[in-house]
Amino acid sequence: MVFEQFATWVVETLGLTGAPRAAVHFWVYDTLKIVTLLVAVIFGVGYLRTYFPPEKIRDYLSGKRAITGYLLAALLGIVSPFCSCSTIPIFLGMVGAGIPFGVTMTFLAVSPMINEAALVVLPGVVGFELTALYAVSGITIGMTSGFVLNKAGLEKYIEEFDFGDSDVDIDEPTHRERARQAYVEAKDIIKEIIPYVVIGVGLGAVIHGFVPQTIVTEYLSGPLGVFGAVAVGVPIYTNILGVIPVVESLIGKGLPVGTGLAFMMSVAALSLPQFMILKKVMKKELIAAFAATVATGILIIGLLFNLLL
Repeated sequence: MVFEQFATWVVETLGLTGAPRAAVHFWVYDTLKIVTLLVAVIFGVGYLRTYFPPEKIRDYLSGKRAITGYLLAALLGIVSPFCSCSTIPIFLGMVGAGIPFGVTMTFLAVSPMINEAALVVLPGVVGFELTALYAVSGITIGMTSGFVLNKAGLEKYIEEFDFGDSDVDIDEPTHRERARQAYVEAKDIIKEIIPYVVIGVGLGAVIHGFVPQTIVTEYLSGPLGVFGAVAVGVPIYTNILGVIPVVESLIGKGLPVGTGLAFMMSVAALSLPQFMILKKVMKKELIAAFAATVATGILIIGLLFNLLL
């Protein structure tokens, strides 16, 4: 309520009307709302994450096979770092520790696609239903991709890599040390994410205020819209929190839910910088298979939700 009143005060002070008023109101209100949620939740999440360092993640996943290992990898992926490029070092450690191939690929797919901050922000932006669909879909895509890649015998395309010593003993940090680590991580994450959020909300505001609803419903609502969303999402490298306001505006203009989900997931899970880093540990055959498998899962989810919702 306070944020909405402040946004209204801003547009009235500026004397804005029509489309500019709607766009600026959206930008001010959503920026304040999302940033406040982030500041409120990231420190707590960062503190909890100190209980899940890479070494413990590897330990939890060691020896886990079949459904238990895949599900555990997916859940741990949710509480891992915020983007694909920061997830990859943990993935490398998992490979070096001998964790089953399909389990590690599940972690690699889920980790950038779903994070706990997005799960906190999304309900206030697009509602609980879409948030639940996003979470369940991401976990399903990650587990299915890991299973398919494992069954296809693609582990042979892992490159030889010096993974270092994975048996180093790590002292358990004190509560003070955990709090300090959480503060440093939260500060770094917020500094990294804020520009994406501000730009993402700005794009969403432009769509909200100036893009006619007929354009969205006419050109982006058909089955090809899902394919277009994935094709556009892959080259974009941004945090999923910067994409959420854009999807919010598009859905508000009539974009089908499945197409919005497909765009969010493709931006987060399939980025060109991610593939460049993966070249250190994967041969091109495995990178291509991973991208194709995840993209296929995203397309199926998008088309299915558009059909059912």
